[in-house]
Amino acid sequence: RPPDQRYQGETVFVPLKIGDHCVIEKGSVIQAAKISDFVHVGKNCIIGKRCMISSCVKILDNTVLAPSTVCPPFTVFGGSPGKVVARLPPSYQYFCTEQTLTYYRNFIERPGKKLK
Repeated sequence: RPPDQRYQGETVFVPLKIGDHCVIEKGSVIQAAKISDFVHVGKNCIIGKRCMISSCVKILDNTVLAPSTVCPPFTVFGGSPGKVVARLPPSYQYFCTEQTLTYYRNFIERPGKKLK
């Protein structure tokens, strides 16, 4: 769902910006204002309106982030309501890059193989 905001009595939709090397798993509802690079959102998460998710953040499965939550870099969020439960190592961006590139390579059509 696109995030929305009331402005002079009307509903205005705010554009959502998603950075590079992000993974958003199935069943998640995203209404954030911005998701930076190297972010992993687990299954069945709810990201509230106007949330700002910085680079190198992991959101665990079934986490609910309240509206206007700001997630600092190199943190792990979990629970309902979501709160910081751990820190990430500085090498997390390399892990995310490798994970997304490996995932992408599985979808490239290979010569001689036909998709069913």
